[in-house]
Amino acid sequence: MTVILLMVAVLMAVAGMMLVWRRKWAIAGPAMAVSGPVFLFRDADLIDMTPDAQQMIAAFEHMPDRDAVLHVLGQDFPDLVDHLARTDQISRQFVHHTDPTNSVMLDWPNGQMRLAVQGGRCANPTAGDGELALLRDVAKFSPHLIWHTDRDGVVVWVNQAYRDFWAQLYPQDTSDIADMVLFPQIRDVADPMVRRIAVPVPQQGAENWFDVSTISQQDKALHFATDANAMVRADHDRQTFVQALGKTFADLSIGLAIFDKRRQLVTFNPALLDMTRLGFEFLSTRPTIDTVLDRLRETRILPEPKNYATWRDRFTAVETAAKNGTYSEVWNLPDGQAFRVTGRPHPDGAFAFVFEDITADLSLTRRFRSDIEAGQAVLDALPDAVAVFSTAGTLVMYNKAYMALWTTGRDHGLEHRSFKAELVGWQNLCATAPDWEELQHYVHLLGPRQPWADDALLADGRLVRCHANAVAGGMTMVRFAVSPRAMPALRKLTQADPAIRAAKR
Repeated sequence: MTVILLMVAVLMAVAGMMLVWRRKWAIAGPAMAVSGPVFLFRDADLIDMTPDAQQMIAAFEHMPDRDAVLHVLGQDFPDLVDHLARTDQISRQFVHHTDPTNSVMLDWPNGQMRLAVQGGRCANPTAGDGELALLRDVAKFSPHLIWHTDRDGVVVWVNQAYRDFWAQLYPQDTSDIADMVLFPQIRDVADPMVRRIAVPVPQQGAENWFDVSTISQQDKALHFATDANAMVRADHDRQTFVQALGKTFADLSIGLAIFDKRRQLVTFNPALLDMTRLGFEFLSTRPTIDTVLDRLRETRILPEPKNYATWRDRFTAVETAAKNGTYSEVWNLPDGQAFRVTGRPHPDGAFAFVFEDITADLSLTRRFRSDIEAGQAVLDALPDAVAVFSTAGTLVMYNKAYMALWTTGRDHGLEHRSFKAELVGWQNLCATAPDWEELQHYVHLLGPRQPWADDALLADGRLVRCHANAVAGGMTMVRFAVSPRAMPALRKLTQADPAIRAAKR
């Protein structure tokens, strides 16, 4: 009896399960036998669907089921979306807006919403599998943040990169897609533009920068965010470098003017303003090099040529030389100032001019030259022959009396004239001479020295008094004082005496 009761209970359970199964399909209605995709909703929840229907929305798994279905069907059946926005439950068939063989049947069995897709569009649901898989992979593996917003700017779909970045910022957050807002600045979907937006990093005080572009789709929008951190850092480094260069240029005492390949002024420093007296307002307008030259001529900063038009033509060649790095010229101004202007090439056809105020250097050079000329004039006015030798025995200075006394040929200047060579000339012109080796030793001595003196007899019978004194810098001044006239007796003796001739040799 127990076995019989157990069998009856099992049969009743099976019968109940079959009844429930039959009721479930009775709710869906006979339309569920349609070969196309079918979706069954209770309110906004998807409670059942066919395999091909599941395949239709598989690529939008991160969206709510109802939104995913409407996203897939809304482009081909826009009236369906508008119809579902109403609250009344009216059954209706929606025909494809371009292909009448495709349609969507909407009905409400027992208060549930059933969407049945019919026609050739979905007769072969595997036809677009390859393209769908490709699009799914693009969205999944794209390194860029991609998200979709509705007409109100609410986020309705995001890709995996967007989700990963959100989880990186908010690891404990489990918000719905609509609350995963990274870019609240983007609200107007009718404004497709590219903008750079910073996303703050919570509790770190840092920022992640993105270049965000928007593509409008009727009343919706698709957004793409590309990582711009590297570009922002590069821009910041470039600005820092430019500021450092600006500070360096501001502290330079030389004027700097940089022209681009279009011959326009792009950079200048305060020293250029002070040297050229060109106003900041003028230079800040990025004038061309010709305009700068004209203004320099008006302010008499430019050397005044006889023919300015010809000079401007010549400056074209100067510009070319500056681009090649071969231009360097001294501008002597009417007021006595002097600028050394140098051209320097820059990349991409740009070039720079460097203005150095060399007025003080030229004045110092002129003063030195004047002092040297005055000193030489003083030496030339002395009746005694004077020669100055360095510690190395090189002749560095002499006067006209020295040249007249010891030089038999033309004056060769100071080039390659050593003490030894001069000594040979002295010996050849003297009948009797002092201890020249002692004088040579005296010339090469360093430090303080006592004056040296001795007498020599020239071949023409004149007596020469030789003096050697230490002067500044370790140099030695040798002075020869010649008697005013020759002594005939000494001349006769020097010419006749074989001993003297032998000593001369």
